[in-house]
Amino acid sequence: MSMWLTKDSLVALDPDTRAFTLVGGFMGFFALLEVGINEAVSNVLEIKGIRSAIVTRNMSFDDKIKTLRALVDAFIHDKEQVRAFDDLAKRARKCGETRNIVAHTPFRRSPNSDGVEFFATSANAKFKYLEMDWPIDEFLRQIENINEIDNGLRSIGTRMSIQRIAQALLEGPAPNQASEKAFGGLFGLGKLLED
Repeated sequence: MSMWLTKDSLVALDPDTRAFTLVGGFMGFFALLEVGINEAVSNVLEIKGIRSAIVTRNMSFDDKIKTLRALVDAFIHDKEQVRAFDDLAKRARKCGETRNIVAHTPFRRSPNSDGVEFFATSANAKFKYLEMDWPIDEFLRQIENINEIDNGLRSIGTRMSIQRIAQALLEGPAPNQASEKAFGGLFGLGKLLED
């Protein structure tokens, strides 16, 4: 977490500035989580640059989560890792639901805590006002949760790279790379030892 986003530094702000800083901090860290999910999807699909930007830009957050879950299930061989990533993806989805409330709900400095009061409502069959007052500690907890999920999902790139290397080593060199003098399973790199 950023050095400026500490409880002491937040308490030092005037309450109105603190409210906007807390909401902005939450939204900023959520945006980084979404970038991490974009990178995870791109890593599994083996796309980079503009291809990655186009594919992930035209997907809703929820669609990215669904796609990532399906990709991990289909392409990660270690089922324990699949379960771990699936749990992270489900947690990310819950963060997305919370983000939608924070992003689309009016708020003000809280009259009851050191944080923010949201004027959240629900209209599922019946209309009602929701109690939503987050003190600083709740914002920091939410941001820590987002960072934990983000870090876990971003590790998929490393895991996919290791899995691809292992798969390539098992398969050996492509037929056009085969050489009578090559030995070892490292794509004929053993040939270099002959010289």
